[in-house]
Formats: sequence, structure tokens, C-alpha cells
Amino acid sequence: MKVSVLIDFFIHQDYYSSPNLLRRVRLFVRACLLTSIFSTSYIWLSAYFGFDKGVQLMIFNAVGFLILPMLAKTKIQIAVLGNLYIFIGAIAIFVLTYFSGGIWSAIYPWIVAIPVLAILVVNRLSGLAWGGISYLVMQWFGLLALDGESLPIEYNPEMKTMWFVSVLPGLLLIVLFIAYVFESIQRKALTSVEEKNTILKTQSETIHKQSIDLKKLIEEKEYIIRILAHDLKNPLSNITSLIHLLAIEDKTEMREKYIEMINQSSTKSQHLINRVLEMELSDQSNLKIEWEILDLKLVIDEMIDQMRIAAEKKGIKLLLKDEASHSLINGDKTYLPLIFENFISNAIKFSEKDTEIKVELTNEDGLVQVKVSDQGPGIRKEEEIDLFKKFSKLSARPTDGESSSGLGLSLVKRYADLLNGRVWYEGEFGVGATFGVEFPQSA
Repeated sequence: MKVSVLIDFFIHQDYYSSPNLLRRVRLFVRACLLTSIFSTSYIWLSAYFGFDKGVQLMIFNAVGFLILPMLAKTKIQIAVLGNLYIFIGAIAIFVLTYFSGGIWSAIYPWIVAIPVLAILVVNRLSGLAWGGISYLVMQWFGLLALDGESLPIEYNPEMKTMWFVSVLPGLLLIVLFIAYVFESIQRKALTSVEEKNTILKTQSETIHKQSIDLKKLIEEKEYIIRILAHDLKNPLSNITSLIHLLAIEDKTEMREKYIEMINQSSTKSQHLINRVLEMELSDQSNLKIEWEILDLKLVIDEMIDQMRIAAEKKGIKLLLKDEASHSLINGDKTYLPLIFENFISNAIKFSEKDTEIKVELTNEDGLVQVKVSDQGPGIRKEEEIDLFKKFSKLSARPTDGESSSGLGLSLVKRYADLLNGRVWYEGEFGVGATFGVEFPQSA
């Protein structure tokens, strides 16, 4: 049977409610059993030296310390049990010291072990109390010696040297036992602290990682919302403008054209919302692209037509220069128009009134290129590196109080990358801005 199993046999279930309480009860039971074994060895030692009172007291101790653990199966408080343990041991030491010569006894130094055991088995308060009692008893034995009063020596005096040689090392064993217990408790406590620190560190790292993931998720959600808000702004603005024109237009053919344009913008907005929602479900790093062959010239024509109303409000002319012999590419009908919507929308925002915006369509080395040039302030040289970054705010400002989120060009680059294209800037500050995008020609 393991020692731990034997010790737990004596412990009442109520003591398991608290780890600290359980530790104290286990220490009490262990101390009782070890002291009982220790007392048994001194029965034979006392008999060898003819110390009858020593035999009687050690038998009392051995039996008493063997019975004490049975009380741990009751609900008696551990402080009471611990002090009872100290009381039995203290009485034995005091009595044996008295009947073996007082301060001249080999048992006299053992009095020191009483408060130390009280601190170990019970608590600090008990240790202080038994320390005071032990101190008074030692002073009493000292006063008796100073008064010249001889205390009885009931062991064989002819074996005095052997008595000291045999008894005093027992104190060393007690001290070693106390030191071992304290070291064991300290080691277990430190091990427990280290284990808990390891767990806390792991939990802290997990929480930190979750915090980063949560922050990233929030940023991605906000990014999706910004994309939706940014890309819906132009079609919704077109719908508003077209409704206003529809209200004042008398010609039937123009009204039908405006209605068709409203329908196109509305359909585009709905389609865009669906695709952005797909973006959230599929993770932004794995967007679903619906590939098909598209005529880039038709896409640009349609976008210029949609943006013309906004341009006319500022007296800006939108000019298309088509020099491409081949304008078919593999693209996506949702994301491809958004590239040119952003280019032309930005050109309108940053252009002064009564200026021109040119859209050039050309072929070069198996590529279809589109350049959008305006007559605005252009981009400062030091700001060009930040052009296609998310939320980048440049020094140039819209000329008519239009809003700018700093998101448009980053979306252009994102959509171009998705469609295997490339975007760039080649304008000159103070002269105007020119943005370009190119895609591989379709077969």
C-alpha cells in the first residue's frame, strides 16, 4: 500500500473541500505516524538504560500518536487535533527532562522541537503559544539548577555518557525531519507555482492571439463595410441624380433612358451587395471570381455614361480615346467596372470645374491598357509610395467639397490583382494625375 493511500485512509471527506486544509490534515497524520514509530524505538532505548518512566511515557506516546490519526476521520478542527498532538509530545518531553536531570539531561534540548513542530503541524499562532510555554519551562529548569536543586536521575547513572550519545542524535533526526518537511512543502509549492505560471503564460499567449485574431476580424469586418459603403456611393448617387432628371424631363425617350439607367444602377448595387456578402463568408483572401470574357471598351463606355452626370455638375468633359485593336479580356463583371468607376470618380473629385478628363484605351505587347488622366493638382512625389495603401490620406483635396475615404485606390489595386492585372501612377505634381491599369488580352 502506498504511504499516500494510508494517510488518506484517516482523513474525513469534509477536509477535501479545501486544498490548504487537506494539506494540513495530511501533514498532521504523517507527523502522528512518524512520531509513533519514533517513540517505539525509544521504548527499547529507555528499557536498555533502565529508565522506567521513559518506557511508560514512550508507550503512551506510541499508542497516543497511533490513535490520534483516527480522530482525523471525525469533523474535529485540525487546529484542535494539531495542538493535541503537540500537547502529548510536550508532556512526554517535560516529564522525561525532569526525571533525567533537568538542564543536565540529554532530553532538555528536545524542548526546542516543541514550538517548531507546532508551527509546522498547526500554525504560527500555535507555534508562538507553545514557544512561550517551552520558554517558561526551560527557564524553570534553569532556575532550579541555579538554586542548586538536584532533580532525580532515574536512568542508570553509570551509563550517562552512553545516554547522551544515544538520546541527543534523536534531536538531530527531529530537526532533519522538520527541515525535510519544510523543503518538501516549499518544493511542491514552487512546482505548483511554476505549473500555474506556465498555465497562465499559455493562457495569456492564447488570449493575446485571440485578441489579435479578434482585432483582425473586426478590421476585416470594418473593411468590408467600408468597401460596401465606398462602392455603393456612386451607383446610389447616380440613382438620385437620375430620379431628379426624370422628374423634370418631358421627353418620353429620355425618360425611358433614365429609367433604364436607374434599373442598371439598382441592379449593379444589388449585385455588389451580394458579392461583398460572399466576400465575408468566403474570407477576403479567397474571393469568388466569376470569370468571363468581357469587352473592356464596352465596360468603359458604360462607366463613362454613368459618371457623366457627376462630371457635368462641375462642367467637366469626359473624353474617350480608343486606339485599341483588341479590347477583350478575362474579367469579372462586378469587380472590373469598379476599377474604372474609382479612377473616373477620383478624377472628377480632384479636377477643377470646366476641365477635361481623358480615358485612353490601347494595346501593348499582348496587353489591353487603360489610362485615366485629369487636370487636377497631381500627386506629390513623396506621397506616391502610399497611393495604393488602405486608408491613405494625401495632401490633395477634392475641389468641390466631395468626401474621400482614402480607400478607393487600394480597392482598385485589390480588384486589379484579383483579375491578374497591374495598376500604376505616372502623373506629375502640379500638372495632373494619370492612373493606368492593364490586363492580358483574351485569346
